[in-house]
Amino acid sequence: MADINLYIPFIIRWEVGLSLPDESNEALFDEARKSRQAFTDNPLDRGGATMCGVTLATYRTYRRRAGLKPPTVAELRDITYSDWHAIVTGMFWDRWRASEITCQAVAEALVDWVWTSGSPGIRIPQRLLGVKVDGIAGPLTLDAVAQADSGQLFASIQAARETFVRSIVASCPSQRVWLNGWLNRIRSLTDRHAGACGRCES
Repeated sequence: MADINLYIPFIIRWEVGLSLPDESNEALFDEARKSRQAFTDNPLDRGGATMCGVTLATYRTYRRRAGLKPPTVAELRDITYSDWHAIVTGMFWDRWRASEITCQAVAEALVDWVWTSGSPGIRIPQRLLGVKVDGIAGPLTLDAVAQADSGQLFASIQAARETFVRSIVASCPSQRVWLNGWLNRIRSLTDRHAGACGRCES
């Protein structure tokens, strides 16, 4: 089954530009927080203030669900690994029930799309799978993922994601500044799992 701990270094690499293969994920995160790239608040970025890929809006949702007061930007900057990991797990990985997906490559492709784009990362794959498009990774969606050829599904997800990010730029040209980065991230995930789907459990 897919393992979130194998995916976390990919997030940190693409959000912060840091890769330390011999470090634990927590140590990697701690090093990432020291980087100048860890915190961003670019006015062109519709996500707003972001720390290691977690936006202020996402952190507010997480805190609200926990019955806590909304965080400030300063608190976002100081987010702990525990909270960051809980957000990655509860609001993204578990949203796709990724631990129930056999193929690590497919799980990461699906979760990474939700991580970067929200509900289209479920809705568009549901269209590819031919199941009800409701933005919820329920039993029928998970069963369709399990029944699909993992290699073909991974390739289809990645191709559809490239089309999706290009459509964002087409409808909102100010976002073109991010296009190469988006495409590089998608293609890096493809390279990361080149040939891996054939080794997935069935």
